[in-house]
Amino acid sequence: FTLTAAHFNHKTRAAESNRDEAFVRNFCKFIGIAVVCGSLKEGTRPRGLSTEDFLRRSRYGFFEKARRKVGADRIALGHHQGDQAETVLMNVIRGAGLAGISGIPPVRNAGTIIRPLIDCTRREIVDYLAAEGLSFVDDSSNTDERFLRNRIRAHLMPELEKSYNPAIHEALCRLANVFRVDNDYITREAQLRLAHWRNGQLQNKPLEVPIAEIKDLHPALQRRAILDIAREISAADAAIGFEHVQAVLALAGGTNPGGSLDLPGGILVRRKYGLLEFRRAARPGGRPRSGVAPGDATEAFSHEVSIPGTVRIAGLGISIRFRELRRVPSVLSAQRRAYLDMDRISFPLFVRSVSAGDRIQPLGMKGTRKLKSVFIDEKIPREQRGTTPVLADAISVLWVPGVRFSERVRVGKGTKRVLSAEIV
Repeated sequence: FTLTAAHFNHKTRAAESNRDEAFVRNFCKFIGIAVVCGSLKEGTRPRGLSTEDFLRRSRYGFFEKARRKVGADRIALGHHQGDQAETVLMNVIRGAGLAGISGIPPVRNAGTIIRPLIDCTRREIVDYLAAEGLSFVDDSSNTDERFLRNRIRAHLMPELEKSYNPAIHEALCRLANVFRVDNDYITREAQLRLAHWRNGQLQNKPLEVPIAEIKDLHPALQRRAILDIAREISAADAAIGFEHVQAVLALAGGTNPGGSLDLPGGILVRRKYGLLEFRRAARPGGRPRSGVAPGDATEAFSHEVSIPGTVRIAGLGISIRFRELRRVPSVLSAQRRAYLDMDRISFPLFVRSVSAGDRIQPLGMKGTRKLKSVFIDEKIPREQRGTTPVLADAISVLWVPGVRFSERVRVGKGTKRVLSAEIV
């Protein structure tokens, strides 16, 4: 077979990055193989994407372009056993699911990406280079402890190896192999289910899924199917996490027949009685107008609350976290936090946009007032009212963050259960 080297210069370490590229060029010239080099374009990182993720996507994108340019069949990467063990442990720490704990796949993209050294230790590779009289360079960013992976490599892994399991690398890699087999099975079953739902529905169009069929699935398949749908629908590489999947399941299992959710990547999930509709929003975080008070130009939203749980309002760029407290807090008022007497709430509970006719019972009052009048008193501009989230139950509005709190759910001496709602 014919080899071509590919090197991507991230331009993150100034002279050292250029040194690495020069080393690769000289080494390839010495051993007589062709090399393709590329570099990162400055100022191209999209908002909301971490530096690590951006560099990784840029690197892999370059490798694929280089593969096509030279007509190669495979991209062989140099990940070794240590990289695999660190990845598994890092994903465990982050609370990843089955796919994350499966680690780095030895083969990806239908065999286009391969990792022939994944079962070799770093020591074996370094010893081989020494035996062949070949030099190498160290990447100084691998010792930068601002990155979790580097802290794991420098501190956690040595401690685990010393005090718990001398063969910790092998054990973690074995765990990844076991989880990968399970993950492959669940992935296949979820894809079959997705194909069943897509039957008769056009690709890249909104997908309607019967809620009863979602509920009939094993929880593992429920989560994977929702993830797969989100990835198919998304206009971008959506960062769908555990809390997003749980929010979709809560929407499916809730009592509101018309609720909806905004998910990352411009995904809108809407409940239509017995169906869940997944569609690409008009723009990331965008929502169709509905139920907005006259004169308040905005895009409506409504999210059913799960306890504990977090509601993210993508269009506003905020999240509200909900949890039940074991005791009544000493401080009961704050701009970004509310404490509610749970036994006075008429569930279900929603975070939503303002609707025409909304009313609230302000603290200290026996009667209710129109929310519109409260906004006027507080001199809140009309154009801001529709983008103000409210917390409401089946009866009325309970909290307008930074504006008003309801007397009806105020925590008092007889309160037994407290709900904390906090903007995070």
